[in-house]
Amino acid sequence: MKKNGLRKIIVSGNPLSRGRQYGEKAKPLIEKSVGRYQEAFKEVSGINWKKALDFSRTFVKRIKEYDETLLEEMKGMAKGSGRALEEILTINLRTEILFGVKKLKVGEGCTSFCALSEITREGNTLLGQNWDYKPFATETMLLLQINQDTGPDILTLVEAGQLARMGMNSAGLGICNNYIECEADGMNMNKGIPTPLIRRRALNHETYHEVIGTIIHTPRSFSGNYLVATAEGEGDAADIEATPKTAYFLFPRDGLIVHSNHIKGAGSGYVGTLRLGLENSIYRDRRLETLLRREIWKIDPEEIMHSLRDHFGHPYSICRHADKQKPWYDQWQTNASVIMDLTARVMWIAPGPPCEHEYQRFTFDT
Repeated sequence: MKKNGLRKIIVSGNPLSRGRQYGEKAKPLIEKSVGRYQEAFKEVSGINWKKALDFSRTFVKRIKEYDETLLEEMKGMAKGSGRALEEILTINLRTEILFGVKKLKVGEGCTSFCALSEITREGNTLLGQNWDYKPFATETMLLLQINQDTGPDILTLVEAGQLARMGMNSAGLGICNNYIECEADGMNMNKGIPTPLIRRRALNHETYHEVIGTIIHTPRSFSGNYLVATAEGEGDAADIEATPKTAYFLFPRDGLIVHSNHIKGAGSGYVGTLRLGLENSIYRDRRLETLLRREIWKIDPEEIMHSLRDHFGHPYSICRHADKQKPWYDQWQTNASVIMDLTARVMWIAPGPPCEHEYQRFTFDT
């Protein structure tokens, strides 16, 4: 097992100050993110960087109206890293750029789960996922801790320059995000808010209903699956398959819920549309649920780690590995495996395929 460490940075203060600290502390990684996406956009779709920046610029007014604090944080990030605001926006807008500029579809995998207190060994609410995406993202990955003047503190795994990906907050609320797609994707391009901003705004809240409300009521141009959970009381979770036009709701069965990359709320015969190469979604969520149900009433982080290393269907497995027969820009792997104990406010992260990397333990203090 590899022991390479995942970098954690801590920022605090008002939004502009937090962003500046983020930019300063992650400057080399943000520069690498910019370079990698310049290269990826060109290779995948022929989009040059200037066109991507011009497109990103059209979102400034929309983001300001949605949540000015998020825009302020990105402005601070740009100042701290010495990059243009549009470059920071572009890192957060990759889906909109690839689809909105060239009408292409780009997505990632992921297999998410939540085990409620009724079936876990310690009676805690456990949430997490394997995040599958292009391998180059591991080069810029970091754990961001945001200590806020108002609102809960946040721990979120990001690519350098992003506002949020999966994460939890000090109020015991957590969120995971999976790629899904449907026929309505690309609608509302003049109104939709990018997914990283939705996730971050959701984590800014201290109550479960506010987290759910943020996801449901935010205008969307693209589909996204949000598995949200709370440690309040005995814990609860809801999976929201949010498309530009609708939202389907799925809930735990006998204390457990699992989701991959196809739409299930509209019925077992409907998957939305699946990008070529994501057919493995059909068995990944069933496989993870089967593995976790074998451990009912004794589920703990160690048991979950074992399940998230599963290679059924390799390389298109829960623990995803790159298909070396494909070009670099169309390869996918598990870039991070994340387990969150929302009750204890503890996070474990393996920074790469979990069969090859040890999990590191993080809290809001360490």
